[in-house]
Amino acid sequence: MSDAQGGAGAPAQEQEPGVRVGWRRRAEQAVAWARDYAWIVGAQARATLAPPLPEDLATGTRAPVLLLPGIYETWPVMDGLVRALHGAGHPVHAVPALGYNGRGLEESARRVRDRLAELDLDDVVLVAHSKGGLIGKLVLGTPGVGDRLAGMVAVNTPFSGSVYARWFPVRAVRALSPVDPDILALARQVAANARIWSVYARFDPHVPGGSRLSGAAANVRLPVDGHFAPLADARVHAVVLDGVGRLAAAWRDRSQVPPSAAAVDAVRAAHGHAGAGEVAGDGMVATAVDVVAAAAATPRPARDVPASEPAGPDAPGPADGDVDGPRGASR
Repeated sequence: MSDAQGGAGAPAQEQEPGVRVGWRRRAEQAVAWARDYAWIVGAQARATLAPPLPEDLATGTRAPVLLLPGIYETWPVMDGLVRALHGAGHPVHAVPALGYNGRGLEESARRVRDRLAELDLDDVVLVAHSKGGLIGKLVLGTPGVGDRLAGMVAVNTPFSGSVYARWFPVRAVRALSPVDPDILALARQVAANARIWSVYARFDPHVPGGSRLSGAAANVRLPVDGHFAPLADARVHAVVLDGVGRLAAAWRDRSQVPPSAAAVDAVRAAHGHAGAGEVAGDGMVATAVDVVAAAAATPRPARDVPASEPAGPDAPGPADGDVDGPRGASR
């Protein structure tokens, strides 16, 4: 992405080339904010009164998906996205133990790990919204568990926290503050970023700083407004499908890259173990494969991703970019 530009005091995600930040745009943001709340109220009502049946969504031949909703959301709120994933051939699973997702990150991550063990699935792609992306990143970094995951596509996740959370009267929301110790610690865990697609709106009233991740993450900013309503937007669905397909394909290909002794040594050192890399603990060999794969991908320069670029086996890998529409069919 280009460096931020725009008027003084504009939210960071609005300070992009070609995006107006004058009074007209402010009015559009206010309308989008109101529509966003109206959308989530309706979605929560539908999720409570007429939730989809999980067993109807667990079939498919492509990479399995595990849903991680946001705070005070249940997974049926993501129904539009769920239907798009299942319609493309992905088995979709939920984590019922998350409930309304008001617990701390560590406890929530434990429940996700338990669900993964219960399902006994490999090559899973996490699809998350908001706080769910924080939980997913924590799970991705868990040795022995993260090694069974292909990666995560997160929509409007406050990876650096949300400044608005600092003044919220409920502790579960204040825990999403940029100065919360858990948020700061998670931000320092950059190894998992290479397996994350962060998809976010140009204007997110709940995450004014944006959802951009550092390092080798794929950051895709879309011309949509809102924190909740983008879950029902076809442009978001197209990018999420693309990300799920690419992550799954890259994860399948990783087995063809043998971990070098140097890579295993680096992983052992990161875990506080000295010595040669012949013997690796739980998850270390798989992590070393990731190290080798990441090193092989490093020479590829970052670039903007045109909206018309197709996805496919020969398509370039993900890179930061503003996307003005669907990036192409999912693989």
